[in-house]
Amino acid sequence: MRAFVLTAIIIIIAFVVKVDLTEGSLQFSAFSLKNSDNALCEKQREPNYITVQTIQGDTIHSLFALHPAKVPMTFPERLELFYQLNPHLQLQALIPGENIKLPLSFEFENKCGK
Repeated sequence: MRAFVLTAIIIIIAFVVKVDLTEGSLQFSAFSLKNSDNALCEKQREPNYITVQTIQGDTIHSLFALHPAKVPMTFPERLELFYQLNPHLQLQALIPGENIKLPLSFEFENKCGK
């Protein structure tokens, strides 16, 4: 009789552990899924920008002067956004004829379709 009760207890514990590991005992999975979708959506957001084609002699300073920002922002803030939009330009100079993105504001466009 002891063996039967012990076997039943082990089977019940194994079943509870299996269900807990596969389905979870707390229903927080819906919250974490929404947060992961938000994080994915955040990665798809980009600041407002325009695309310009560079010519010989262009510098970042001259491009910022020709195309001022829509909202007041400091040069370092705008430069940070510039390098977020054009990461390949961190280690190279502007090449004539290249299309680059110039940030205009901090406001982000939502690329998730919401």
